Amino acid sequence: MMKAHTFLCAALALWGSAANAQQSVRLGAEVERIENPLLSNVSPGGATVVRLLPSYEYETQRDRIRSRFTLGAVLERSSNTQLLASRDYPSLGYTWGYTWPTASLELRASLAESATRNTELQDFGRVTVDSRERTVLAGATWTKELTARTRMALGFEDNRVSYDTPLLRGYREQEINSRFSWEASERTSYFIEPAHARLTPSGAGATSTLNRLLVGMTGELAPDWSLTVFGGQARTGSTQKRSDNVGGLRLNYAGSRISTAVEWARDMEPVGTIAGYARTEALRLRVAYQLTDKATVAATASRSRSVGFTSGTGSVISVTLENELAERWSSVLGVEDRRATDVVGATGRGWAVRAGLVYLFSGR
Repeated sequence: MMKAHTFLCAALALWGSAANAQQSVRLGAEVERIENPLLSNVSPGGATVVRLLPSYEYETQRDRIRSRFTLGAVLERSSNTQLLASRDYPSLGYTWGYTWPTASLELRASLAESATRNTELQDFGRVTVDSRERTVLAGATWTKELTARTRMALGFEDNRVSYDTPLLRGYREQEINSRFSWEASERTSYFIEPAHARLTPSGAGATSTLNRLLVGMTGELAPDWSLTVFGGQARTGSTQKRSDNVGGLRLNYAGSRISTAVEWARDMEPVGTIAGYARTEALRLRVAYQLTDKATVAATASRSRSVGFTSGTGSVISVTLENELAERWSSVLGVEDRRATDVVGATGRGWAVRAGLVYLFSGR
């Protein structure tokens, strides 16, 4: 009798969880022509890449517990493997959260792989060999509401990065961060963020530390405008100690048909070339216009830069047209222009054109 009661309770719990579950499946396929993918001074030609992008997400929420599971991959096949290798890039993630009346806890873990020809240009403005970058992350965040207008958050992250080329060095970064925020009004809040990180290179090498302190504010300038601005200082310690001013801003506008976003950031980030910290700067502008109820065109311009003996400057300009073909089907057309300048001033340029089809299902 006790076993039957236990089984009935478990079945009811599973039924209740399923009743509050949401899942989505996304299947994408695209063809992209890439000229000079590694942005060499003299273009060696290009490659045609056929890409499949399947992904799955399952999210549940019941009472105070919520969870989200994600599974995806990027499957690439190249017509010229001497320029671009044919690779598969899987991704996996899980997030679990629990909420109290005035506090919350979130635990997360993820694994993601990507191509260094993209990440190095976007993050540091420089070009490296075409290789695989793997990131394994585990973290936790605890948030507590101190008063009606004040909140505190404590977080920890363990981040492990590895590459499949000896030209880049893997590392492990452990970070403890905190945030204290105060709502001055319904539209404006202020925050302070101290953080400490420790970076250990794979194999032999000196350990680096990073101490960062940021102060900022976020507010609603108007019904369609929002702004976040912050600044502070970061200090790194290893064989050489260095202090730098860091900061950033985010300005967003969301209108009925037009939306824009401007982001600028200056920070200290871990770099695989030296397995240590380097100063980086990034600027990004995005403008989207809704042509019809089912079609949207977006233009994006970004510029990134890193400082040091591995310095570089990279820029990417792209235009994308997304069109809803049916209830669950949409198409994507895009063009992209890339440029990069290395530490000695040599410049390379490349472009890409892509066309894709996306199927999206979402339901219980």
